[in-house]
Amino acid sequence: MYLGDNLQRTCSEFSIMIVRKLKAAISEFDMLRPGNRILVGLSGGPDSVALLHLLAQLAQEWRLQLIVAHLNHGLRIAADEDEAFCRELARKLSLPFVSEQADVGREASDARRSLEDAGRRARYRFLNEKADALECHRIAVGHTRDDQAETFLHRLLRGSGSRGLSAVHPVVEPRLIRPLFCVRRAEVLGYLSDRGLPFREDESNREERFTRNRLRHRTLPRLAEEFNPKLIETLGASAELLREDESWMEERTKSAFAELASFEGNALRLPVAELGRLHRALKRRIFRHAFARVRGDLTDVSKTHVDAALGLLTSGKSGREIHLPGLTVERSFDELWIRPKTGRKKRERAKSGYNGFEYRLSFPARIRIPELEGTLTASIVTNPGGEDAASGRAAVGRAVVIGIEGRLPVIKVRNPNPGDHFRPLGAPGRKSLRRYLMKRRVPWSERARVPVVVRNGRDSDEEILWVVGHGIAESARFSAGRTLLELRWTGK
Repeated sequence: MYLGDNLQRTCSEFSIMIVRKLKAAISEFDMLRPGNRILVGLSGGPDSVALLHLLAQLAQEWRLQLIVAHLNHGLRIAADEDEAFCRELARKLSLPFVSEQADVGREASDARRSLEDAGRRARYRFLNEKADALECHRIAVGHTRDDQAETFLHRLLRGSGSRGLSAVHPVVEPRLIRPLFCVRRAEVLGYLSDRGLPFREDESNREERFTRNRLRHRTLPRLAEEFNPKLIETLGASAELLREDESWMEERTKSAFAELASFEGNALRLPVAELGRLHRALKRRIFRHAFARVRGDLTDVSKTHVDAALGLLTSGKSGREIHLPGLTVERSFDELWIRPKTGRKKRERAKSGYNGFEYRLSFPARIRIPELEGTLTASIVTNPGGEDAASGRAAVGRAVVIGIEGRLPVIKVRNPNPGDHFRPLGAPGRKSLRRYLMKRRVPWSERARVPVVVRNGRDSDEEILWVVGHGIAESARFSAGRTLLELRWTGK
């Protein structure tokens, strides 16, 4: 999209240059369209003040609707004065103004985050909420090329990968734009000086207890002096190359993820064999993409966590489970399952996709279990036939004859519960039902869907008689002198 150069002749060469750069960035990255409603973030500092004035110059030509937004962080003595300055600037430009106060210090303490991080989160939350409420097409913020270089170096020192090193993006969908992306901070100050435009000085920008301030005032100037006078431009060019690579890799990741991943409720499934054949770099990205899809973000997820998930691909041990921030990853035979971290009972319910069921049997009985789309029939028999029934081999199918000693107890069919145990026919002792099903290669997503027939035992404990489709209990052995029950399952 072409932007005309309708410049005021009274502008100095400095001002002409910054306006041209602004228009070039808007065109190259398709930041604005005629008639857009723009929420402009205004802190009162030089970058945001310059951005607001520059967009105000374009507003008439482009029929832009500008709304000024200011968040009072409540961190500085002069915070209220900053807000008053921003309000007055919006009034002078005849623009609507919205503001809000936040207790960033408390938010940082509660979330155990740095003031910088907490302030950034609060600021973008505020801008997005206001943009939603005011139906804005874009949110404009005043980051410059210097900010990009500082972010690049900061993330490099923290060990970020290419995604992090791609640094500040000119456009972050769905609506965040940085029109001063290609402008140097010195050019911003020159523009403000040319126009005689006032701005607010944030004294905290000089405090070297903040990492970014040390990089800005000490590290970057020293590196530029000793190694590369055009360091800011060099780091910006490196970030741009990484952005292009990152864009291509992100497309490849989304394509591979769409081919491999499937969801069951809030859990995500990935096939081990297909995932294992991919390049390690792509596997890493797929895991990160999967974590973000299940959890909603990647906060506190590090390379160490991704490496742990990669280890499940080669462990070869079904049932192995790892716990990551807000996530649980489990290998179940030839599949990996990623789900939100919850308590055990909630996790079992999440696996099953329903809230559990329990039905009491009468004899004869025919009980429909809608949770499983199946039916259990039960009857008392006197002359059961067939070698399978007598030997118990039918237990692994959909029908079985079991023996009950003494009076007929209360018998129910229900879903498996955490902590269930039973003694399979012929086994020397009790086993965990979870491990029993795992050894029978029942995927974890299906384990809570296996119906179990139970009887009331001593002290109100329940005793499993039949794990439908898998095995009967030693205590339900077919033998003479017992009441014989024929149970049959039909459906899924």
